[in-house]
Amino acid sequence: MSDHTMGRRQMLRSAGVAVGGVAVTSLAFASPAQASTDKVGDRGDRGDSLSGSWLITRQDDTGDTTKVTGVLSFAAGGVIIEHDISPAGPPFTGSWAARDNHGFRATLWSGFPGEGPGSPGVSGRVRLIGSVKRGTLTATYTVAVFDPNGVQVDSTTGSLSGQKIAA
Repeated sequence: MSDHTMGRRQMLRSAGVAVGGVAVTSLAFASPAQASTDKVGDRGDRGDSLSGSWLITRQDDTGDTTKVTGVLSFAAGGVIIEHDISPAGPPFTGSWAARDNHGFRATLWSGFPGEGPGSPGVSGRVRLIGSVKRGTLTATYTVAVFDPNGVQVDSTTGSLSGQKIAA
């Protein structure tokens, strides 16, 4: 199997939804109004606030269906970060927006090194649609993998769920 194929498989395995420590830093410097006003709810509504970090478990629908544990973080200003922690993978960063009924949508991106020093590798885009209800975050996602020329070379779908990480 070529390194390029392994790179695509690693990208799909790591591409889950793609979120970690940068969002926590962003929230720490946000004003209290920014950190708690995410239009998906506030701290007083059964834990349905999206802001903060969530410990998630995600699983692709096809291919490598290993359950992956990650951290998905939502910060003020529409910043979202996902970082797989078991097994570990690269962080994905992007933007999120609130939807009706405690819902959200997001797009995240990441990349992998190429086959040699300085050579471009594959990149991945994750699109999420989800919601928070009764303190549980759930979402479905679609991952698209692109070669260095921007041509889509692979894709997968999956789902995730998680609980807020207490400070």
